[in-house]
Amino acid sequence: MALSNRLSRGLLGAALLVAPSAAQAGWSEYTSNISEVDACNQAQYLMPEQAVPQQYVLKVKDGNFRCKVRWSDKAGAEPSNLPVLLPAKIRQPIFAGGWL
Repeated sequence: MALSNRLSRGLLGAALLVAPSAAQAGWSEYTSNISEVDACNQAQYLMPEQAVPQQYVLKVKDGNFRCKVRWSDKAGAEPSNLPVLLPAKIRQPIFAGGWL
């Protein structure tokens, strides 16, 4: 009896390893004090390897740029094909000294 119980547990475990993982969706977020482009690039690096970006949300507060990227790794996921919308006017930080 114990042998058949162990065997069924082993087969179940093997089936879970072989079964394809379920598609996921989520958000990745990064805050940068460098630029909005840096924040969105870094947020995309945090996505899973096969994920497709579907939406960007950018917020600027007190010289910090926060970008959130909604992603999906579903088989037929379509990219948004929309550019990252940057704020109309970006204040240059005092410490930048003209390099931005």
